[in-house]
Parts: sequence; structure tokens; C-alpha cells
Amino acid sequence: MKRLALLLLAALPCACSSPGAQEAAPGTSLIEGFSMAEVNAGPSRWRLNSKTARMEEKEGLIYFTAPDIKFYDGKTLSSEITALDGKLLMEKKEAELTGSVRVDARRDGMKLFTSKLFFSTARNKIWTGEPVTIHQERTVINGRGFTANPDLSEIEILHQETRLSK
Repeated sequence: MKRLALLLLAALPCACSSPGAQEAAPGTSLIEGFSMAEVNAGPSRWRLNSKTARMEEKEGLIYFTAPDIKFYDGKTLSSEITALDGKLLMEKKEAELTGSVRVDARRDGMKLFTSKLFFSTARNKIWTGEPVTIHQERTVINGRGFTANPDLSEIEILHQETRLSK
């Protein structure tokens, strides 16, 4: 059975008591330098790092600032997703990333841009209903809504418009 492991780069008591840190409400943990990875028998399929995180234990949520998710094919980096903010629904193991979301596929240099993106560990898919722009070499694809593998190897785009730049 797949499980998630929380790997904290700083111990919780240290992260929550840094000088100038806000007081956390009961059931809330404030963490600086947060890192989380999926742990299976082999290497991790993905790792999430963020500048800060706020765990809302009662709601089963973790909120992130500046999340960066790296996806791996074995030990090789296959893609990376960055955003301004995000949250993780711990029970469902689904993330929502918002604000200047960017997906960089390492294999073919494809880049995807949107304002909101969802990721499901169970489905191993990313998706959105928002406008998306995909760049690959001279090709630019605009659409609204898509579903894809995290490495962009398989993409289904809704309401697509494709053009070649000069």
C-alpha cells in the first residue's frame, strides 16, 4: 500500500518558535522549509518542497507558500511544477496549486502555464478547468481545461487553439 511520508527539514518545535513567528492556533502547526515525499518500496515518484507550510490538523489540510513539486521516473527528474500557493487534502492525497502555476517537462522541454492546477497521487494525474498555455519549441497551444500525466507525456486539452510562432 502506498503511503506518504512527511519529511520535515526543520523540527516542528524549532519551526514554530522562530523569532518573529506568528503564534499558531490550537491544532495548527507552522513550518518553515517543508518537504514531503511519496514513499514506496523504490524511489519516490514525487517530492514537494515549500518555503513555508501551515498544517490545519482538524481540517486535514496543509497550506503551502511557493510549492515546488518534482516528479521522478526512477531516479531521473521528469517534470517540475511550481506555483505561488497551494494546499494538500491529506486524506484524499490531492493537491491544489494556485497563482502563476508552471509545469516544466524535462524530457521534451514542454512548458505549461495556468492559474490553478490539481494533482492526485492516487490517479497520478494533473488537471484544471482554467485557461492553459503550452509552449514546445515554436508551437503554442491555448485551451481551457486539460488532464495530463505530471510529465506531460499524455495530455488531453479541451477547447484547443494551436499556432506556430514565426
